[in-house]
Amino acid sequence: MNNPDTLTNPILSQWLEFARQLSLPDLEAFARANIPANLPLPATYLNSLDNDYKTIALRACILVFIASNKRMIPRQYQLEASNATAHGLDCTIDSGTGSGKTLCQIILNLLYPNTTSITISPLKRLQILQVRITFPLACGF
Repeated sequence: MNNPDTLTNPILSQWLEFARQLSLPDLEAFARANIPANLPLPATYLNSLDNDYKTIALRACILVFIASNKRMIPRQYQLEASNATAHGLDCTIDSGTGSGKTLCQIILNLLYPNTTSITISPLKRLQILQVRITFPLACGF
């Protein structure tokens, strides 16, 4: 099976499903054979995990690599957040705009495609609060 060249390639879903079925040794072999050195896996983090957490993190790396057309690998905090959520733990991410918080949600959708996820993003309320903090006199506060 050849790697898909674009996200519109009809075999993309087959590749994603293939990666979801791999065992930990097969995930490690796939990563070694396919993920280039310019997209380094967070090896120290992966090696610190037990097999269950490592399987999910490595599978997430491979799924993102495939879905992004071989352009990216998740960062450690994205793997930590995805792994926590996958194990039923609460997780809060506090990072700047454009830092990759949304990928944490996408990873879970890639890992578990037959589930439903709900994202609540109170951006309108946040916008109002930011205006009040930045321009309190203009808002009458």
